[in-house]
Amino acid sequence: MAGLLLTGCAGNVTPLDETALDDPRPAFLVDHGRHTTLVLTREDDSLVRYLYGEWRWYALEETGFIRGWSTLLWPTQGALGRRELTGPPAPQRIRQQIPVVIQTIHELPVEAEQIDALDRRLEARFDDAIETRHYNPVYDLEFVHDPRDYTLFYNSNHVVADWLRELGLEVQGDPIWGVWRVD
Repeated sequence: MAGLLLTGCAGNVTPLDETALDDPRPAFLVDHGRHTTLVLTREDDSLVRYLYGEWRWYALEETGFIRGWSTLLWPTQGALGRRELTGPPAPQRIRQQIPVVIQTIHELPVEAEQIDALDRRLEARFDDAIETRHYNPVYDLEFVHDPRDYTLFYNSNHVVADWLRELGLEVQGDPIWGVWRVD
């Protein structure tokens, strides 16, 4: 029963019909296994990768069994990660620039203005905490403290689901364990 509950949790994303969009631009859902990041395409065809995670785990690389359990059992400091990537906006180009395991990249067409709005909001959030900036070479990302605590029930996958909704995509289900289905 527990195995069924653990494997049954998934985020189901319904892509938009690109032909129905006024000004389509791709966003990329990057599935790393149990963790997910989002890559946005900018107007000049450059890219920016955003990640939400637990500060000590991702920014400071304090990983391990005990640390892993503590991040799941009580709220801890959230982290917002960011890195600008070079285009063109294509899955292979993204793979070349991300130094960690990628299982799947889902290319999702959305309205350009929604990408720009989310990018501006995340940039402002990053800039608001710039004094906490820390670079982690393992992920090749800069991290800052995020104002929202990281918990099992508000983890990287939940945040990415929220970001996808901001882009106008329908996301159903609970991607708690990083399982994604794109129909």
